[in-house]
Amino acid sequence: MPYSEYFKAASEALIIADSAGIILEVNPKAEELFGYTPEELTGQTVDILLPAQLRTLHHQHRKDYLSAPRNRAMGAGLTLSGRRKDGSDFPIEVSLTYAPRTERGELIVAAVIDISERLALESEARRAETVAALGTVAAGIAHDLNNPLQTIRSRAELMLESLDSLTAAEMKEDLAAIHRQAQRAGLIVEEFLALSRRREKSQGRVNLNQLIERVSLLIGDQLRKAGITFQTHPDPDLPELTSGGTALERVLINLVANARDAMPKGGVIKITSGRLDNPPNWVYLSIADTGEGIPADALGKVFDLLYTTKAEGSGLGLWLSRRIVHEHGGKLEVQSELGQGTTFTIKLPLNDFQA
Repeated sequence: MPYSEYFKAASEALIIADSAGIILEVNPKAEELFGYTPEELTGQTVDILLPAQLRTLHHQHRKDYLSAPRNRAMGAGLTLSGRRKDGSDFPIEVSLTYAPRTERGELIVAAVIDISERLALESEARRAETVAALGTVAAGIAHDLNNPLQTIRSRAELMLESLDSLTAAEMKEDLAAIHRQAQRAGLIVEEFLALSRRREKSQGRVNLNQLIERVSLLIGDQLRKAGITFQTHPDPDLPELTSGGTALERVLINLVANARDAMPKGGVIKITSGRLDNPPNWVYLSIADTGEGIPADALGKVFDLLYTTKAEGSGLGLWLSRRIVHEHGGKLEVQSELGQGTTFTIKLPLNDFQA
């Protein structure tokens, strides 16, 4: 098929631009997708097809691309948005083809597809997966709640039967045991509520270094009383990111609490923030402890639903933490070696448009 016929018949929106980002030609699918006529697009920069908030970043992205031009497959891990003539935004995937020596000079051909329907189907699949997961969690919750409730009931029954003969010290011991088990039951319920509550992604700006400071204020005293040294090494030049600060704070607290529990005799917890080289435009938070480490056969299971190595754990904390990080487009990873401690790393994109 001749090039001109393929260009007109392609199922993707095809946009040909020069190295300055000036649109030279578009195909009928691009007209349909963006709602412009060829005359309205020709001679304009590709910025016209982008939401205003992405244009500054796109300039840098184009500059980086032209410094090392290459063909890029559809998607390539990017989450992008386009803007139609009517002002509506929609999610897209883009592939780039670099044509360096043509009659019209250095050209870039962008193939664009609308992924709204696919994302909707994926969202529905995730909702269905969540419903099924909640059923599994509910069974686990019932099992986990039964243990502390049994202890509370048996202790209370013994106290009632022996009320006249109990000493003050014995009564205090029994009440303390009931209190501990009630706290444990409350924690299980709290985690289940957090799991089942629908969380909307916040579009606010979050400074990860400030997040570290807040967590330090919240649990720093607890760590010191447990004989744990809490060290922070924030990157002073760390940029802000678009994310849900409250949810991420919960994740960080959970990871620090896990590190504390891994060092019953004390140790060191070190939190570090910084920028990643690969992938670019990502940042990270690492939480490292000097505990005993995680056995190799358990390392691959720590994020599994209801899996726990703690005698009083619910098996929800790490599963929920990874889910929250994933909902913000990031990754939660773990490295551990017996006798050498454990490091959890939260990796997050700076924003929804990544070069």
